[in-house]
Amino acid sequence: MSENETYDVVVIGGGAAGLSGAMALGRSRRSVLVIDAGEPRNAPAAHAHNYLGREGVPPLQLLEDGRAEVAAYGVEVLTDRVVGLSGAADSFLVTTEGGRRYGARRVLVTGGVVDELPDVPGLAERWGVDVLHCPYCHGWEVRDQAIAVLATTPMAAHQALLFRQLSDDVVVVVHDGVELPPEETEKLGAIGVRFAHGTPQEVVTDGDDLVGLRLADGTVLERDAIVVASKPHVRADFLGPVGIEPKPFEMNGIAFGSVIEVEPSTGATTVPGIFAAGNATDIAMILVASAAHGTRVGAWINAELANADATTAVQTLRDDFFEQPAWEGRYSGDRVWSGRVNVQLEAEAADLEPGRALDVGCGEGGDALWLAQHGWQVTASDFADAALERVAEHAVDAGVGDRVETRRIDVRTFEPGGETWDLVTSHFVHLPDGGMVDVVRRLASAVAPGGTLLVVGHAPSDVHTGLRHGHHSFMHTADQLIPALDDSWEVEVCESRPRSQAHPETGEEIDIEDAVLRARRVR
Repeated sequence: MSENETYDVVVIGGGAAGLSGAMALGRSRRSVLVIDAGEPRNAPAAHAHNYLGREGVPPLQLLEDGRAEVAAYGVEVLTDRVVGLSGAADSFLVTTEGGRRYGARRVLVTGGVVDELPDVPGLAERWGVDVLHCPYCHGWEVRDQAIAVLATTPMAAHQALLFRQLSDDVVVVVHDGVELPPEETEKLGAIGVRFAHGTPQEVVTDGDDLVGLRLADGTVLERDAIVVASKPHVRADFLGPVGIEPKPFEMNGIAFGSVIEVEPSTGATTVPGIFAAGNATDIAMILVASAAHGTRVGAWINAELANADATTAVQTLRDDFFEQPAWEGRYSGDRVWSGRVNVQLEAEAADLEPGRALDVGCGEGGDALWLAQHGWQVTASDFADAALERVAEHAVDAGVGDRVETRRIDVRTFEPGGETWDLVTSHFVHLPDGGMVDVVRRLASAVAPGGTLLVVGHAPSDVHTGLRHGHHSFMHTADQLIPALDDSWEVEVCESRPRSQAHPETGEEIDIEDAVLRARRVR
């Protein structure tokens, strides 16, 4: 990795959630950088549990294996601490404690969770060893042992209920100022849970071995394990400048720490482009749930990026397809069209009295030359100068140079300025999102009284042929253009007209349809 490189996603935190999110993204061929400070929340624990397929794995071994697995999919992992985040979606700047800077289109926050423990001397030193909090993470390992549950909040009754399933010897030590709900103490008493009152003085040890708790009265309650409800707090000061502050996590009106607030299904924060997953968003998630959440959010980020990439591709296509430079380049190379008249022009104009004709989007001049050869005085228009040069050359070669003039016109802004023609014809000029209605209105204003407007396009039904893939929003039916015409017009033809054409790649004859609108200006 190199400083200032931009990644699709920078993942902040390399725990189970972060690496799982990175895995989903890496397997989707996203460029991903995981920045991890090397301080996993579960580092003190000797083993991880309830992780199907990896039961009993040491947490640090799980992360080491995870790093190797994501690396196989091109994910990069950096040991450093994120201290700054700025910018916006598609242009975030991530700054590390080591002074490195990386760009990111999206950011996934999964780390920074730290457990706040009750202020009991000696308790923190044994966290993750024989001071526990989750019956599903470590309960089996203390089954049938002597267990103390520290009641620092009324919710401790819930912990006692669950650990009583694992041991017959459970004592709830109720801290000063805490009152357990009477109905809960009644239930616990009924199943054999005992109680002691008063904040304990200290955790008593003998070398590396836990002895128990020195209670408020000075006696020692001998225990093999101590259960406590920690208060996990997410520490992500780097999110403050972009407008994200941790929110209190509450259950039954009791604060249990802080989390990053997200939309549950997607992991999206209140700031577009920044996501969060795992314990940073929900302190109740055990390890496997955090990993699953990371995978889910990573997949959602990939989907959002895929949609953004497709939207950009559409805009690029439109910019290329509908702007002059792309067509200048197209007409500067080999011949593009056959040079033959379009079949619908020949069908609809054959019986018209020749006069002045405006051919809009004339391309290389197949229609303009046919009209000139049939007695029309033709203004051949396009917005590519390279195309107009070809029309002029072809007209001279065909002996009708005196009957064809060329004019550069952009139909999106065309105004006839009072000039009119007896026939205004446009074949296969397309604009996206219904833009052809305005074009037809502009072309109609250039038709002389008694004159004819002929607009032919690719019908939307042609999508099934494979010829028009990616262009469905550009196409139109004939009747969709009718709103461009007022009551001074008589519509003579409005239909999708079938014809056959050789497929340009296979040569196979295929059935297609042209959207044909022909109208006469009656006044």
